[in-house]
Amino acid sequence: MESTISALAVIGVLSAWHLLNRRHPGWRASPEGRFFVLAGYPLVVIAVYWMASARTGTAWEWALGNAWALAAMLSFVYGFEALNRVTAEHAWRSQIAETIEPSTGSIPRQT
Repeated sequence: MESTISALAVIGVLSAWHLLNRRHPGWRASPEGRFFVLAGYPLVVIAVYWMASARTGTAWEWALGNAWALAAMLSFVYGFEALNRVTAEHAWRSQIAETIEPSTGSIPRQT
């Protein structure tokens, strides 16, 4: 019963979080960011499974669950960093396009 409740809670929380993540401005522009964020979801599920199956906090299952949780965290961090990077790049490009000199057509140098 406990594992069923844990599984439903994890699926519910990850589903709700995914709905928020899809609204990120870089979601459609960064396949790399999408890949790492989507890869993080099953890593969280595996981590919760191993942590829930541990009999004590010092069992090897608990350590394995923490390793999977670390991998999930790294995947999410790398994915969101890629999403934010592509958003900043798009903003920079659009700002450059807005500042083209009308008389010469030259693009100002990046500082």
